[in-house]
Amino acid sequence: MSNDLDPKTRIDLHQYGFHPLSLRLWHGMALDAWLRAMRGKWHMVSPNRYPLVAMITIFSIGNLLLKWLSELIYGRRLTKVKISPDPIFVIGHWRSGTTWLHRLMIADPRHGAPDVRACFRPETFLVGRGILTPILRWALVGKRPMDNVSLELESAEEDEHGIALSGAKSPYLHLMFPNSDQRYPTNPEDMSPVDAAFWWMKWLAFLRRVQFVNPGKRLVLKSPLHTLRTKEILKVFPDARFVHIVRDPYTVFLSHRNTKDTMNSVCSLQDHMPGQSRRDEIIIKRSVAFFEQFETDRYHIPKDQIFTLRYEDLRADPLGLIQEIYEKLDLGDFAQVQPELRKLIGPQRTYKSNRYDLDDDTRALVESAFADIFDRYGYLRMDQRKSAPV
Repeated sequence: MSNDLDPKTRIDLHQYGFHPLSLRLWHGMALDAWLRAMRGKWHMVSPNRYPLVAMITIFSIGNLLLKWLSELIYGRRLTKVKISPDPIFVIGHWRSGTTWLHRLMIADPRHGAPDVRACFRPETFLVGRGILTPILRWALVGKRPMDNVSLELESAEEDEHGIALSGAKSPYLHLMFPNSDQRYPTNPEDMSPVDAAFWWMKWLAFLRRVQFVNPGKRLVLKSPLHTLRTKEILKVFPDARFVHIVRDPYTVFLSHRNTKDTMNSVCSLQDHMPGQSRRDEIIIKRSVAFFEQFETDRYHIPKDQIFTLRYEDLRADPLGLIQEIYEKLDLGDFAQVQPELRKLIGPQRTYKSNRYDLDDDTRALVESAFADIFDRYGYLRMDQRKSAPV
């Protein structure tokens, strides 16, 4: 299928509440990480994004100074930080409910997680917290641009952002240039030895900083891409626990499509995207590969270290299912987290998910591509749902 640009896919930032100079993910990068990410790509920037790129570059110089200051103040102490006990990883495809599950898991006072400040300023968040926090709070949009989930500086975030914004290889860097055919490897084992060593150094250094501000707590990390790294993770954290969540394939596809369009629009340094059919083709191809790889890799995970659940079951009985997770994965006394969970679950009952239209062509596309997911996790096809007894 052609990758020609469709003028109908020109990016409209205003529909997401952004203007050309709004803060983006990339404003949190230090100069060395920014230059590494942009190497060989400056010519791909759309002319109307030049002011944004100039602004990010200026920010990156300031971030580099903060990074040096952080290393000066905290460097020696960070070398003594141990990531212990081994983390809990919330895994699953994008839009499967990983964010909600992550927030439930960190309701436990014995658990910690990287927050928005850490993930979006991964190499500088330890310094200037008192001065920068009010500024960042003012600049932060109250909700994520792709859905109705609240976003605050203290909200738990994906450590994948910390990886990408530290300058290591990450598929999230593709958000800069959604029209590029360049792909970023997910797993360090698929990188050059130099890039793989750099990736591990940046990720583990980031986790040590997060552990430093969460002393004595078990880290709970969430990134869909960790779903494809379980073998590598177990080499470093052999006692890691994995909580794997799945969701209705129709909803996952439609929501993922919306999220990809939103994030590409908001984060892109270009002013256009490939046509819708091309975008759908890419989503299907990569999602199918995603599920296939996980189903292969999961057999390397000890059975008492992984728990799989459905999002719909979590919504129906969050307390009961989280208790089951604690018991299966031996996460400690569930009674200690119950009061905090009840506080969190109450307001969530009013949360409204985005609603999407499912046309016949999309329905057939999803049912064909994700037939194994429907069968493996007990999801009915649309025609089966219509004929099922109420």
